[in-house]
Amino acid sequence: MTVMMVPAISEADTQIERRLCEIATSDLASIWEAQDELSSEIAQAGMHFEGRTYPVCLRPLAMDCGLANHLSATSEAVIKLLDVAAELYCHNEEVQDLFPAHKPVQHLITDLPKHRPIATICRLDGLVGSDGYYKIIETNAESPGGVIQNGLAAQVWSRIPNPLTHGLSLDASGRQPFAKDPTCFVRELVSAYSSATGAELRTAAVVNFRGRYTNEVDWIVNGLRDAGVKAALLDASAMKRTPRGLVGPDGDLIELVYNKLDPRDLIEATEPKDYLDACAAQEVVSINPWISQWILSDKAILALLSDDRFSSHFNAEQIALIARHIPWTRLVRSGVTTDPERRQTDLISYIRKNRVNLVLKPSNATRGEHVLVGCLTSSEAWEEHIDRAAVNPYVVQEHVRPGEITALHPPSRLIKKMAYGIDCYVFGGKLAGFQSRASFDPVMNVGRSGILLPVALANLSESCTTL
Repeated sequence: MTVMMVPAISEADTQIERRLCEIATSDLASIWEAQDELSSEIAQAGMHFEGRTYPVCLRPLAMDCGLANHLSATSEAVIKLLDVAAELYCHNEEVQDLFPAHKPVQHLITDLPKHRPIATICRLDGLVGSDGYYKIIETNAESPGGVIQNGLAAQVWSRIPNPLTHGLSLDASGRQPFAKDPTCFVRELVSAYSSATGAELRTAAVVNFRGRYTNEVDWIVNGLRDAGVKAALLDASAMKRTPRGLVGPDGDLIELVYNKLDPRDLIEATEPKDYLDACAAQEVVSINPWISQWILSDKAILALLSDDRFSSHFNAEQIALIARHIPWTRLVRSGVTTDPERRQTDLISYIRKNRVNLVLKPSNATRGEHVLVGCLTSSEAWEEHIDRAAVNPYVVQEHVRPGEITALHPPSRLIKKMAYGIDCYVFGGKLAGFQSRASFDPVMNVGRSGILLPVALANLSESCTTL
């Protein structure tokens, strides 16, 4: 991949920032009127976040073509890295030791499916670092949110009269297949089945467990039905393994499953044993498979990629990719490692001395649970967290400071500077679209009062490679 520095977001985004600040002073009511119209249209379209309002902001992130191309090339290359990491996990005990929480289910993980990429549906979450390169801070290789609704939201946003973008040339579907056609996610599921089996998909299940994680399930099930597939939402404990294959409560054979669940809930559960075993034995096409759900989505995967101990398993181009785009990350445990400058150091001592430059995260938690940003944490609380991390699977990561953007925060009716990031959806190894989240909290998550900024391309031209 060509080495390049990331350009500024766009001149159009600078204009939007300036215009928002000006209108907020001179005509605040007009902004909130437009925001309320957008929120109403989003709700009428049936979009929600687990029963709550889908928090789409009137203010977009206006990205230029250079950045869009950079993010596309980076995200597609990183998905290929995850395939290498999966192979390493299956054959390298040192790599397996990075994932202690998954020892009980290791026997379900190591028989890899033949299809590539292994993470068929993935969302890479990231920030632009101080060096100008996109940094991936989480892989989300299990069942990321927003795979349908973000494309629909972009379409709704583009129809609303918007005082912030009046006169600007913006395209909410540029470089974003899921915004041009929100059914592309379902089409990817159907295509993945056809690629794996050579047959036409007839039956499918969206699978959750104990009623958790229902967001977008209705869209996915209905989308599969619209594609001519018999589909239903099923609990992981409701399916049985038979000589014919995996069957649902009605006795019908299930050909494809899409896992919409928290894979941590399955590690010690006994009820879904048939389902776990059938997916592991590849008696059903599982999107994404268990190694993606448990290992490739674990934050320790970034420790595998960024640790010099494993660099011999990657080629020169992959090593350069990792150096530019994967922040220094380590599994927290006592012992000697290399620091971000590749100097030998005692890891626990390094974490204690470098609080302001680090973040501590549970390795396999979701939605920003228990993430601690060192520069915003007292030294006392940091010490307590180090003790917790020493006995639980945690990673420590180089802190990539987010940029700031002025945006409307509909839940609080405030217009303020917020931290923001850019996430890349990759379906079947190809970029499907972008997501930008903004939050008062440095841990940006919609489940923690974060909001979504529509992503639009500015000055769309031939310089934007067509997907």
